[in-house]
Amino acid sequence: MPKRATNILLALAIIMLGGLLWSRAILSISMGLMAVYAIYYLKQNNADLFSPLFFWCVSPLLLAFTGIYQAGFTEANLSFLLTLMVYPIAGITAIAGEKFAFTKTISQPWIHAALIALLYPLGWLVLHTNEAFELYGQGRTLPVFMDTDHIRFSIFLCSALLFTLLPVSNARYKKISFAILFGAILLLAVRTGWVIAGIIIVGYGIYYLKSKPAINRNRTRNILIALITLIAILVITPTIQQKIRYTLYDWNIYNTKGYDSTYSDGVRRAINTVALKAIKEDHSTAIGWSAIPSALQQKFTQVWNGQKTQYGWPFNQWLFWWMGSGWWGMVLFTAWLFYPVWYGYRNKNPFLIIWTLAIAFSCLVETTINYQYGALLHVWPLLVCWLTFKKSSN
Repeated sequence: MPKRATNILLALAIIMLGGLLWSRAILSISMGLMAVYAIYYLKQNNADLFSPLFFWCVSPLLLAFTGIYQAGFTEANLSFLLTLMVYPIAGITAIAGEKFAFTKTISQPWIHAALIALLYPLGWLVLHTNEAFELYGQGRTLPVFMDTDHIRFSIFLCSALLFTLLPVSNARYKKISFAILFGAILLLAVRTGWVIAGIIIVGYGIYYLKSKPAINRNRTRNILIALITLIAILVITPTIQQKIRYTLYDWNIYNTKGYDSTYSDGVRRAINTVALKAIKEDHSTAIGWSAIPSALQQKFTQVWNGQKTQYGWPFNQWLFWWMGSGWWGMVLFTAWLFYPVWYGYRNKNPFLIIWTLAIAFSCLVETTINYQYGALLHVWPLLVCWLTFKKSSN
């Protein structure tokens, strides 16, 4: 029975990863299959649902109603609610699969899928080198899986990077996988990925230094070598240099000429500025999720002299919750988002803290959790960290 349950979970994990990379439809189907699996084995094992993990995973559905009651179950509200369904599904699957090597069964194929997925952008770089450098000069990056969603793809690579550091037994080639993934994150030059990778490395470094004996003679040498290597990579890698130049140029354009729809950073700053103005000047708070697009687009036209935008959300998760559910909904969302930090601190689980802070950073420049990919990349790695360290400490 345990062997069969583990194999089924592995098969479902592979289906989920296949959907994550290639098909949203398959990804949605995999969540349904995960729910069936979880319900069946919860009943078989009489698992206890009354745990912090379960209540944390169910909370997003309740929080969503702070922006649903205003207009009811509109198409936009239902879409957001369906996106948040991944949290309770992942939660009950983790609880049901805890006895069936959940952490290893999810984390190992996750790392393998990330390595396989790199073949597409890296292969494209080799075959289209000149075009690739033109893309980087325009602030763009290489084509990737996940519907070319390079921000979510970089978060996916970072989650696999974190998995290579987890204390999972029998994990092969962890150091090699870490080096490949870290190098690819730098090469792809997605700045969100850079910062998240930095959070992971600094967070794990602090944990490593605190857990290892201070008399380790090689520790200082290894840290120095790692820093020199990283600086050298940043200096000599052309794609990194291209992205840095574009970033400086984009910000200079916005500061001198204002909004320009052909640039990326300026668009984000403009949208977020307009969202904040709508909140402060028009009192566009607690208006409900479905009312945010029209309020934002109308205010955008006013602020930017008749120009229009197709974006319907701010590029910031807190501004989204502030507009949709009011300041109190934003406070509740913040408490929920950072609860794993408190739980990780209380239970000496640094990986929970690391991944929560990583996702929280992405939420400053994206509405990460509003997207199917983003919600999935938040909750599944978090639950793997939650249960992995629980296992290792018992």
